[in-house]
Amino acid sequence: MNDDIYRFVADTGIRIVLERIPHVRSCSIGVWVTRGSRHEPPEKVGISHFLEHMVFKGTPKRTAREIATSIESVGGTLDAFTSREYTCFHAKVLDEHVELAVDVLSDLLDSPIMSEENLEREKQVVYEEIRNMEDTPEDIIHQLYAKTIWGDGPLGYPLLGTYGTVGSLGRGEVLEYLDHNYIGPNIVVSAAGNFDCKAMLELIKTKFAYLKDRSTAGDERAGSAENQVPQDRPPLVRHMPRDCQQTHLCLGAISFSHADRRRYALLILNNIIGGGMSSRLFQRVREEEALAYVVYSFQQFYLDTGVSGLYLGVEPSQRDRALKVIREEYLKLLEDGIGEEELEHAKYQLKGHLLLGLESTGTRMFRLANFEVNNESYLPVDEVIEKIQSVGTGEIRDVAEVILLPEKLYSVSLGPNHV
Repeated sequence: MNDDIYRFVADTGIRIVLERIPHVRSCSIGVWVTRGSRHEPPEKVGISHFLEHMVFKGTPKRTAREIATSIESVGGTLDAFTSREYTCFHAKVLDEHVELAVDVLSDLLDSPIMSEENLEREKQVVYEEIRNMEDTPEDIIHQLYAKTIWGDGPLGYPLLGTYGTVGSLGRGEVLEYLDHNYIGPNIVVSAAGNFDCKAMLELIKTKFAYLKDRSTAGDERAGSAENQVPQDRPPLVRHMPRDCQQTHLCLGAISFSHADRRRYALLILNNIIGGGMSSRLFQRVREEEALAYVVYSFQQFYLDTGVSGLYLGVEPSQRDRALKVIREEYLKLLEDGIGEEELEHAKYQLKGHLLLGLESTGTRMFRLANFEVNNESYLPVDEVIEKIQSVGTGEIRDVAEVILLPEKLYSVSLGPNHV
């Protein structure tokens, strides 16, 4: 795509995106499968996350222990995660160990050994992960928030699954899910760091050549997620009783997809609302009112929709007061808008985060993949900064009317019952 960034589609269907950074000594590599929790059938919720676990249990080439030590023994890191729209396996190594990292990552997705014994053992590990989430109110409130907005649709599914759905998974079902979804057209391999791009391209094509046998067999069954945006649905207010020291709150609205031109205005508005210590709600809720220790805003972009929100934790008796303060700040922003100085401050904050992040090969690798998995053309950093810089106060006001109007807000809380 330019002198240092390359994109290639292999005959297996996988998309390969590379960025050469000659002045560093590291390389970050990610294998992205465009399948996550929103692609799961209701009776198998959690299978994407469970498969992510199972590929680390051993392959014909490596035992589980050898997988764990292969990258760490040369000073690198190996990890994975599952989201609503994709699953990612990624490694970071010194440039001299690039071939090893690609080999390990390709091995994980090739022919993982899933013995019945390991399957049942790993279910216990996932149960513990679910229990850990259930013991973390901040995690529960975000899941409750997603469930409140998306209802029974796939975007509301719990990423980890449930005790029932995970417990019912059989070896054949997990292998079938791999065969039908871990296929060439659903896979993006991204890498950023110090390497020769032509050599890296050939290495990836060779190591993932086995996907040619899967590239058509499962393509028709892989399917795609349907748009799950609720239509003409009134804002919902929910409270989940919980015996804990704080009441945890999420307040927000349905917003925009990853490709929506308003996303840059939304990112700027997010910084203004709760993107840091200088944000309006941090200053009002924490510094002036002393209502919360943690308060922040967030947004999530999906292929066809998105969600914005605010999180905070307060003393239970202060729940209603906190909501009143938040709504006051939202109303002030809607009525008065923002000034040019505040807008410039937020732009500099967003640009600073972007540019400072680019000092990491991991961030660059994630950025490359992000365009691909969202079916977007790559945008150079300078063009992204131009888009940020071009946002005006009018665009901020338009976005605010989408995500801050009272009639569009979903509100969920978790904590002791309040008076």
